[in-house]
Amino acid sequence: MRIEPIIAMLNDNQSLKQKKVLELFVDLFSKKDPKEINKEIFEDYLRIQILDDNSRYSEISEELLDKVNGQKLERYEQYISRADGQDINFIPFYRDEFPQRLWSIPDPPLCLFVDGDLSALSNGVAVVGTRDAYEHRVDFVKKIAHKLVKMDKTVVSGLAHGVDAAAHKGALEAGGRTTAVLPGDVQTIRPSGNESLAKKIRNRGALVGELTDRKTIHKGRFVERNRLISGISSAVVIGASGETGGTIHQANFAKEQGKPRFLYESKKDDGQSPNKLYNKGFISFETVEEM
Repeated sequence: MRIEPIIAMLNDNQSLKQKKVLELFVDLFSKKDPKEINKEIFEDYLRIQILDDNSRYSEISEELLDKVNGQKLERYEQYISRADGQDINFIPFYRDEFPQRLWSIPDPPLCLFVDGDLSALSNGVAVVGTRDAYEHRVDFVKKIAHKLVKMDKTVVSGLAHGVDAAAHKGALEAGGRTTAVLPGDVQTIRPSGNESLAKKIRNRGALVGELTDRKTIHKGRFVERNRLISGISSAVVIGASGETGGTIHQANFAKEQGKPRFLYESKKDDGQSPNKLYNKGFISFETVEEM
């Protein structure tokens, strides 16, 4: 068995410290071409690390060996093959198409599944916000997306109702590219009410996920995927936010990743540009031109 199903399985295991796992793979690949590595070679490498008292990978290697031996890897091999048959690209971290920006975030994925245009992974700006945005903010978010398309940017968001959907729609209306990062596998659209929008995104951009359908989706996954929305983007624009919720988590990821951060400040005092975002380094703007 080749290394790809192992990478997909390990990436599904979010309890692992992905940065450390990524470093371990880089060390292995510095010694051997990924195309030559199979399950047996990988297991032998892990055993060597476990036995080496001077290895910085001994502890994580023991954990990885347990995971590899405890999983039915054929299921991951079948999933990757099935995805390929659906024209879904499997992009492990060592492929040229893997977004380089993800290498620098604290918890990078080991792989991505991309349904659509691989070029939509580059030149992105995240436009995100609450599902409960007021109508005037939703309308303005579309204008933001229009402007970004004219600047030859890819509009990146999370396909949720409210601001996210408006960002995607605005980019599509302007004839540009847009990328939706999903919380689970790329074949399962969440929320299901945005199926038709997802189809349009697939044709004019990309649907992106890091997990297979072997992974059960829980509420926390919607927060965890936010690190990828900002991670593949050069900047983060928030169109509307509550005092709590997913947008605040996205703001935390943007700050942690050192992304330029911008917040739409409506002329209406509607409370959806909370002061706590300014404490996270967000810069306000009122017009598209100012942005």
